[in-house]
Amino acid sequence: MIDLTIHCVVKNEERWIWYALSSVKDIAKQIIIYDTGSSDKTVEIIRTIKSNKIKFEEKGEVDAAGLTKLRQEQLEKTKTEWFLLLDGDEIWPKVTISELATVIKRSKPHVWAGVIRAWNPVGDVYHYHPESIRYHWPFAPKNYVGWANLRLIRTKVPGLHVEGDYPLEAYKDKTKTPIQNYGKKHLVFFKNRYFHTTYLIRSSTRQVDKGVLNRAKKGKLEYGLKFSKDFKYPETFYEKRPSTVGDPWEKRSALENTLALAQFPLREARRRVLDLYNPKPR
Repeated sequence: MIDLTIHCVVKNEERWIWYALSSVKDIAKQIIIYDTGSSDKTVEIIRTIKSNKIKFEEKGEVDAAGLTKLRQEQLEKTKTEWFLLLDGDEIWPKVTISELATVIKRSKPHVWAGVIRAWNPVGDVYHYHPESIRYHWPFAPKNYVGWANLRLIRTKVPGLHVEGDYPLEAYKDKTKTPIQNYGKKHLVFFKNRYFHTTYLIRSSTRQVDKGVLNRAKKGKLEYGLKFSKDFKYPETFYEKRPSTVGDPWEKRSALENTLALAQFPLREARRRVLDLYNPKPR
């Protein structure tokens, strides 16, 4: 256990919330979870995880500004030196957890936060979204390509607070500067990644025609690239789970596979053109 609190705000995340919480619960001193009006089995599943660390509240529906207020409330309730932002679709492998513990134990006072990249599965957990050289965190090492997020934050940041409405909220210091804008001066960039299932079905309430139409509407009907045979999946995927929790190993349907494969050449060509003519970091 390390000096860490988990911050989690969820709504309709029944598909992956058990895996997300199970992957990190052993390392934290406290886990603060707010549900904002789930209509699926999210609340039921969270309650199956028996731990004195978990402080769970049902907050009801909130708007964009209300979500920011909830994050600020979680910050004010945090007594540890560090906290980790965890969405209901983010699952952490043990190797990344180990790196997290090392960063917390060894970081000098000038380190305020940690940036972590993610694998983004598409269709099922056997395929992932291709990465572009355009997705590069500002001020990160040149080879730090891929989707990355600010996830680990130090509570001792001077004047730390949350500001802005979702999805543009940001953790800022006393000068109202977003922490991520400081670059290497205050950030550490993780080598390992977490598993982000944002492009997979996350709830029965979001599912349309077994996910095919739902993903098509979101523009993520993507064939993707296959993970290697020796890829290390989050260990919690192999753990015994409650009957209310879905199987992470379920493969996408033949129809979805065909539609995604048909679109792959055009999508890949578009990515290469964008990388060629607009290679600048986002």
